[in-house]
Amino acid sequence: MNARLLALLTLLLPAAALAQNAWTVTPVEGSAVMGEISSLLFEVRNASTSTRPLNEISLSVDTASYDIDGGDAPLGWTVSTIDRKERRITYTANGACGAGSVGLAPGATARFTLRVVGVPANADVTDALVGGNSPTKASMARDTCSGTTFTGDPTLARWKRVGLSASFTVLPRTLQVGGNVSVQLVVVNRSLVTQGGITLSGPVVVGGATFNRTVQAFSPASLSLAPGASGAFTGKLQATGEGTSVFRATAGNGTVSTALTSSLLVNVSSFPALIEALPASIATGDTVTVRLVVSNPSKTAYRDIVPQAPTFVGTATPTLLSGPTPTVMASLSPGAAISFYWTYRMDGAVGTTFQFSSQANATRDGVPISTSPVSSAQGRIVEHRLTIEPASVISGATNRTLRYTLYNGGTVEIRTVKLLPLDPTFFTLSGTPFAKDTSGWNTSSNKGYIWTAPNGAPGLTPGSQKTFSLDYAAFGSVSTDTAFSHQLELTQVSGSTTNTLRVDAPVTIFVNRVLPEVESLVALAGPARNTLMWTNPSDHDGVLVLRAVGAAPNTPPEPGRRYAAGEALGNATVVYSDELSVASAYSDTGLTNGTAYVYRVYNHDALYRYSPGNAPQSLGLKSIPTGRGSGEPLWCYSVGFSSLQQPITELGVGIFSANTSGRVTASLTNTSTPVFDGNERWRPVQLQGAVQSRFPIVPLHGLPGQYILTGDQAGFTYAIRTDSGEVLWRGASLGTIQAFPVVQLHDFANAAYKAASPGRDLAFFATRLSTGTDNKVVALNAATGVPVWTYAPGDLGMVSGGMLVDYTYNRLYVGARSNGGSLASLRVLDSLTGAELARLSLGDIDFGIVRYGSLPLALVTSSDGTVYGLDMAAMTVAWSAAVAARPSASVPAFSQFARPVTNGFVVSILGASDAEGRVERWSVTTTTTTTGTTTTAKMLWSTPIPSPSGTFSGTIGGVQRLYVGGKDEKVHELDFASGVDGKQISLPGALAVGTPTVDSTVSRLHVGTQDGRICAFPVPFP
Repeated sequence: MNARLLALLTLLLPAAALAQNAWTVTPVEGSAVMGEISSLLFEVRNASTSTRPLNEISLSVDTASYDIDGGDAPLGWTVSTIDRKERRITYTANGACGAGSVGLAPGATARFTLRVVGVPANADVTDALVGGNSPTKASMARDTCSGTTFTGDPTLARWKRVGLSASFTVLPRTLQVGGNVSVQLVVVNRSLVTQGGITLSGPVVVGGATFNRTVQAFSPASLSLAPGASGAFTGKLQATGEGTSVFRATAGNGTVSTALTSSLLVNVSSFPALIEALPASIATGDTVTVRLVVSNPSKTAYRDIVPQAPTFVGTATPTLLSGPTPTVMASLSPGAAISFYWTYRMDGAVGTTFQFSSQANATRDGVPISTSPVSSAQGRIVEHRLTIEPASVISGATNRTLRYTLYNGGTVEIRTVKLLPLDPTFFTLSGTPFAKDTSGWNTSSNKGYIWTAPNGAPGLTPGSQKTFSLDYAAFGSVSTDTAFSHQLELTQVSGSTTNTLRVDAPVTIFVNRVLPEVESLVALAGPARNTLMWTNPSDHDGVLVLRAVGAAPNTPPEPGRRYAAGEALGNATVVYSDELSVASAYSDTGLTNGTAYVYRVYNHDALYRYSPGNAPQSLGLKSIPTGRGSGEPLWCYSVGFSSLQQPITELGVGIFSANTSGRVTASLTNTSTPVFDGNERWRPVQLQGAVQSRFPIVPLHGLPGQYILTGDQAGFTYAIRTDSGEVLWRGASLGTIQAFPVVQLHDFANAAYKAASPGRDLAFFATRLSTGTDNKVVALNAATGVPVWTYAPGDLGMVSGGMLVDYTYNRLYVGARSNGGSLASLRVLDSLTGAELARLSLGDIDFGIVRYGSLPLALVTSSDGTVYGLDMAAMTVAWSAAVAARPSASVPAFSQFARPVTNGFVVSILGASDAEGRVERWSVTTTTTTTGTTTTAKMLWSTPIPSPSGTFSGTIGGVQRLYVGGKDEKVHELDFASGVDGKQISLPGALAVGTPTVDSTVSRLHVGTQDGRICAFPVPFP
């Protein structure tokens, strides 16, 4: 046609007659791995010069090279047809003709995913979409509204079919600069022949985080793999810059290669985070759990950690069911982590996807700080869902059964299920692999392990699931956790048509390691129940709780195994098990009151590696339900460690206590609602060492609230808020601290004190060093923990009991050991400066010094058996009473300081054996005559109590009584006037009962036991 004719036709014909309807399809990413399910992503463009939309696309692959597994459609499209026989999938745009443009307008693009299984070959192969004009075999594009077929060449869309599969793991996924990650690329030979000389290329770090230092070079130098065999390249890198990144690498030998493989996101930060959406493959309507984990790798606590609501990306439809749980975390300690959870119902067509992004906000030293935004891996709604139990097996395990549960979410019945061959190095089947299978299907093996529905019986029908089991003789050894894909080939039968497809799921062979225990495990006993409470460690996915009667559970859980409630394990029963959980409490109900139950709680990770279950200690945690009846406890709070220290009462509100595990606890008193009675005020505060004495609770000048001041056996000093358990400060270690600390409060002090310490309270701590002579007394600023003065004379014995502050004269009385009589055991110091004012030799003083009523006298209790009255003005002994003798050189005469009572004192005296001992009340009478003053101490009564604890005097209903614990596992109620041991309550299994305390405002007695319980009783005793 000449130019004049073309120009003429252009003038005469309408523009629509010359328009072209064309399309292009371009590979975006993805390689097809031989023998595995692979995803290929294509971008389709409506390249028309007309106005016709493109609303139906068919992608087809070579029937000799591939099986079709399925496909994913972009938003606004659906997968309308999967023809597995012709290896063809069709995508259709949503909407009706005549309702505007449906599909891709001219110039518009969209991305479509095609999932295929490549047929193995000897070497890598380049493949393309099938072209041509066949309406049943070729890749095509159409406008179904007008019946228009678009022109294009889909065979230009090419990709590589590779002979090696790979999976990339980088752990940990959160860390700070300077931390190391372990990097592993697992390679499987999917070709038909042995491949040698496989080398690693990479890894390359993509993103903001940098890893520029190699800590451990990648090894081995190369791999040689038989068909189906696996191998791994491993190395270790150091983080050198903050940010979020993925690692990418390939491996190959020039004949076969892997696709470019990426790890999950890794976050390097001073406030790192990761997010997961689990499970990643679901059926429509299933629930997905989203977990945001944030960590504190710094040395400073983070405050008020709040998660942001996750942002959703995908084509499925999410519905929020719950979360976040928790909504906020008040404090995140250094080295700790916290998980926030949301649950979503996920709906959508097969192939629709879901992905979530989030971050968390907090404050550090009062300054706002946020994690980086992080994203989960993409999940999808699948037609057929496979779960494997157990999904993790310990390296080198033998004789395990794996259960493959298949859900048919499609529309066609499945008649045959075949497990494809696995690498025998890591998965060795038993000689009778189907021995434990209970599916009821026929079994056989031929290049895999096959289950076939019996003739005449239904197969796996749509909407149903079935479990198939295989017995394995052995699992291979790995040096690091390694996931292996297990593939099932499914045969669908519909009428005379038979199709095959595949599903897969990972099984991880893991290296066992000891997981951290749950922290601060306690139990609160109530009517027919024990409520367990704990704090989860940062390395946590869930817990397993075992319960036995009368003895600790004696059989640990098997690594990699998931247990269900009701299962027996040794002498114990599984009462609770969870995963993907922040649960930190469990109420065990339906129990028998008065029966001793012993629990062990095992923390586990996502692979079901378990902790030793030795929290709070290896004998487990004992708790005895109480009916709150006559003679029974109102509640008992079990901490698992000796809790003989006398509880400290906040009248009408609750109590505080400490135990030999180094935890400070707080329990509430609730007389109106029994179910809340005894509940925790806050989680136990873990100190660095055991606490061996009571502690004062005081207000501090210029600070709100009340504060606990205490020290521990590791030598650290603390101030702790009573309303929250928050540690105000922790002082530097002074050396072992056992004595009761004392405080001189500014607001109650005299003018001399206020002039010397303006606006400041002083807290006094003393040491108990094993040297016996190098002890010291330190005065600290009670609001900051900063030292003010130190008394270290070089000849001070061990200080075990409490000190006494004399506000009148600004003096501090310190009792100590005499080091065999060679040292003065009582020192009087200037509380303002620490200068020594006086010293007296009164024998070993292992008990607190207390004021004697309103008189300027103090009671000093010598371990040798003498009680002294000390003149606080003259700093001299005013009188003494020889009360008892030491049972032996290593055993003091008393179990507690002489407790002052009206006109005298009460003492608890130890005997030569646990069965001996007594409580005595003594009167002190002072007579003044013309010849002088005489003080006489006289015993009024003596009552035998086996190894008595200290005593507490309580007045209930106008009647004064004495309460004392003993090694007969009882609390005794003594008549104050006569000493008659009229009533007792028993605590079977207590071993010994500590010094009680009485809250007269609510008529409650609180007492601790040697077996680790703190219990409440109504008083007077029934």
